Amino acid sequence: IKDELWLFLIPAGLALILLGVFLEEAGFFLRRIPSSRRQRLYLWILGMYPVFTFTSLIALYVPRSSSLCNFIASLYHSITLLKFMGLITDFFGGKARMLAALSGQQVSPDPFPCCCCCCLPLVAINSSSRGWMMAAVLQLSVVRSILFFVTLVLWTDEQYDYGDVDSVNPNLYVNGIICVSTFVSFYGHLLFYKATKGALRGYGLRAKFICVIVALVLCGLQSGILETVGALEVIPCTPPFSVLTRSQR
Repeated sequence: IKDELWLFLIPAGLALILLGVFLEEAGFFLRRIPSSRRQRLYLWILGMYPVFTFTSLIALYVPRSSSLCNFIASLYHSITLLKFMGLITDFFGGKARMLAALSGQQVSPDPFPCCCCCCLPLVAINSSSRGWMMAAVLQLSVVRSILFFVTLVLWTDEQYDYGDVDSVNPNLYVNGIICVSTFVSFYGHLLFYKATKGALRGYGLRAKFICVIVALVLCGLQSGILETVGALEVIPCTPPFSVLTRSQR
């Protein structure tokens, strides 16, 4: 382990650099953004990166905490998706002005990469459809919280093993449910973005959307993929960590 010590120091150095960038950007928003509400939304969204970094760093140094750290990071990001939708609403000047600006518009239900939804009817933009989009995004945090509690109870009763892909073990079904929930959240977020981007030209929504969605996909699917690959012993390992432990780091 001493020979690999430098590998543990590099992430810590990068985390400090990211923290410095975050503090600098936070100062920029506090100085340049007059609206306190928009400041809070920007800072919450921007805080996604240091939260991800330090939860990953803790999981790296304390492998047994990886499941808890991943849960905290994914829960934070699930709320960040709602904050991003709130930021877009704030760009319009509020919910009422947004619905007035988008009144009569319809959005295609099969935006890339969700081309499999081509048989669905066009989605009219109104208060009801906005509520469903918000609910689709919110359900990810609810589903993750419930699954984390259930798996924690099963784990204490020795009925659950992280990384086990056997059909008898609940881990396979938990990862499947998380994948479906992540897709539903991504779909709701994508529809909301497609519905609003035309009316908000000049706000750089595409770049903001890509940054948030990439984090969503990595957070939602990465752990399940790595645990499955680790259980199949595809990831090589060296002592003192086992295959499953290394896959969860």
